[in-house]
Amino acid sequence: MATLDSRKWEITAQREDYRPGPTGAFVAGVVVTFRLPSGTTGSVFIPDSQYSAEIVRAAIAARAAVMEAVNTLTGA
Repeated sequence: MATLDSRKWEITAQREDYRPGPTGAFVAGVVVTFRLPSGTTGSVFIPDSQYSAEIVRAAIAARAAVMEAVNTLTGA
């Protein structure tokens, strides 16, 4: 099975949201949804305090790499 390049992805949506933070208090941020070349979609949550193009790019790249690795799994 050919491995797709997880570096090639596109953002399909962004929406504001709240998620529990480390202390249990809710943190404002943005859920960024993306699509991989395989057609698989994923998302990352970025707190408002860290929301920048560089951080979003790094978070999606890391998540996409894992998702594409999982896409190649097969059973015995």
